[in-house]
Amino acid sequence: MVLVALVLLVGQLVAGAGAVVAAPAPPPGPTTTVAPPRSYVLVDADTGTVLAAEADRQPRPPASLTKIVTALAASATLPHDGTLTISERAASQPSNKAGAKAGEVWPVTDAMHLMLLQSANDLALAFAEAVGGTAERFQDVMARTAAAIGMEDPQIWQDPAGLDDKASLGGGNSVSARDLAIAGRALVADPWLSPISAKPRYAFTAPDGVARDALNHNKLVLGRYPGAIGGKTGYTKKSGNSLFASAQRGGRTMVVVVMDTKDAYGFTTQLFDRGFATPVAAQDGLERLPPLRLPTAARILPPTPPTKAPLSPLASPSEAGASPFAGPGEDRGTVPLVAAGGSVFVVVLVAGYRHQARRRRRRGEYRVPARGPAR
Repeated sequence: MVLVALVLLVGQLVAGAGAVVAAPAPPPGPTTTVAPPRSYVLVDADTGTVLAAEADRQPRPPASLTKIVTALAASATLPHDGTLTISERAASQPSNKAGAKAGEVWPVTDAMHLMLLQSANDLALAFAEAVGGTAERFQDVMARTAAAIGMEDPQIWQDPAGLDDKASLGGGNSVSARDLAIAGRALVADPWLSPISAKPRYAFTAPDGVARDALNHNKLVLGRYPGAIGGKTGYTKKSGNSLFASAQRGGRTMVVVVMDTKDAYGFTTQLFDRGFATPVAAQDGLERLPPLRLPTAARILPPTPPTKAPLSPLASPSEAGASPFAGPGEDRGTVPLVAAGGSVFVVVLVAGYRHQARRRRRRGEYRVPARGPAR
């Protein structure tokens, strides 16, 4: 029995040792798989080539990625060293906001930093009012800006901040990831906006005299991705997490848009790595975005309505409209226009005199004066 037990024990040890040597278990490696967004696009910003995309032409709520278009419109139409006056409506916008108060006057450059870095909704509406006159008229400016830079898919432009709930203007916006990449590529090319979106933080003194420090909401420029040069974050309950981001490496520039994703930064970094690993020579035959264009004030501001030409002094009563001499309750269209101009008065006077002369001649009332008695 003892001998049998020893034989069994030795057999188990030998078998176990052989298993360890023959098939060592590999250690678990780090996973890099990230659930894809609802829609995304990766573009080589230098060539405009689309390197990767999924549902990129399907319009979706863009949330605060809208502010890219708002910034482009403001950059094209407002003096960068000018000021921005805050209205009651702008100050009452919901968070996220800079806390601007009605009546305050903000430097345009400070306001732009706060809108792009911290996604300030109050300053986005202030920019809309400064450019369009009202937030409602700015809707047309956003649409014209989108057309000017080459956006091509169906779009809805309502709210300058990207709100899409009950507090939004018109229910919010709708735009595709591809079109947002077109806008983002323009932002990267804008010599004023691009450096702003790339700043990790911005120190300034608010109009109330308080020194403030604004931290960029885009974590990629805070060291999360080497070479990140800017972008714009976005989130609403309806849109989910969205991100526009840009990065440079080896003299090349990539832009990425992800919409409605659980991991905006993780998927974006994977797309960046894929883009930089794709040689330019391998881009032949791939789709390209429209040529890069920046908006101009002449192309995005609605035309000024023409003013009515002044009335001619010889205009007839029907052409001139109501007479300024009509009394209360009178039909202004039936009152004779006597004093619309000196020429009219003379014409009427002469015509009346001739008419009376003809009447007197017909009635024999007009006689040659009697001569004196014959001598």
